[in-house]
Amino acid sequence: MPKPQKSKTTEKKLPAFVSRQVVKSQRYFVDLVPDQTRALSVACGGYEQVRKDYVVSRTDFPYFCIEFVCAGRGRVWLGEGATAARAEDSLPLHKGTLFAYGPGVPHRIETDRRQTLRKYYVDFVGRQAGSRLRRMGFTRGSVLRVSHSDEISEVFELMLRCGSPASVHSKTLCTQLLGVMLAKVNQRMLPEEAVDDRAFRTYERFRSTLIERCVDWQSVESACVAAGISPEYACRLFARFGEDSPYRLLTRQRMSLAAEWLAHEQILVRDAALRLGYHDQYQFSRTFKRVFGIAPAAFRQGHNIASISTE
Repeated sequence: MPKPQKSKTTEKKLPAFVSRQVVKSQRYFVDLVPDQTRALSVACGGYEQVRKDYVVSRTDFPYFCIEFVCAGRGRVWLGEGATAARAEDSLPLHKGTLFAYGPGVPHRIETDRRQTLRKYYVDFVGRQAGSRLRRMGFTRGSVLRVSHSDEISEVFELMLRCGSPASVHSKTLCTQLLGVMLAKVNQRMLPEEAVDDRAFRTYERFRSTLIERCVDWQSVESACVAAGISPEYACRLFARFGEDSPYRLLTRQRMSLAAEWLAHEQILVRDAALRLGYHDQYQFSRTFKRVFGIAPAAFRQGHNIASISTE
């Protein structure tokens, strides 16, 4: 989890463009004077959980920047409308939205006081920076939305781990991960006409429920009962916003958890099956093999042999 800033001394050392209106933050600085002639080059980035009074208003910025909202709500003005900051010119921000700005682009960002923003950002330069953003749809005055927002968060988290504490490899790794993040956004981007706020929020909540509580659900139907939706509606949501069915997602999550138990806890196959609510060990084994292409007993034995050989 991102860590709170520890002292005012640390805060004073931050560059002037970094917001101090935060409750928690974690940042990395790999090169504040990056090479503009490279295709892409990361300067810095981080995570912020903002205060209720958070407002950022700039008429210029030294880098290109992508910000990704992972929780909370707010609004952003991009381009000429940022100066007047009329409510009708703002764009809504919520989980799964991204926006970008760069040199010469005025922007203003505000948080909802009741649901404060939590967001990642990455600042970068490069001869391909502007064209890459335009091709993705980051034109002036636009906000993009993605499905599978947890996947985007994971890339930003990996950038944080590679950038802080800084090492001789940080800049290279963060720049490579910037390319991964841009590709991942392209993969998960939702067309504007496909977005129905209520349906999308239901999809995101239900998908998170399947992943985070996979041990609790022996079937999608039981998860649907808890979520208050029908299995048919769940399937339609996944067909619209995802790339998989809820059945395949739940099965894969449950078997991945079983694989962790077998590999790292070295529990017996029957115990893994019981933990997941399987009273028929053979049914569990068939499902495990269908997902991974190997029987759970053979998987466990292989990891056991591997651990012995490294001792």
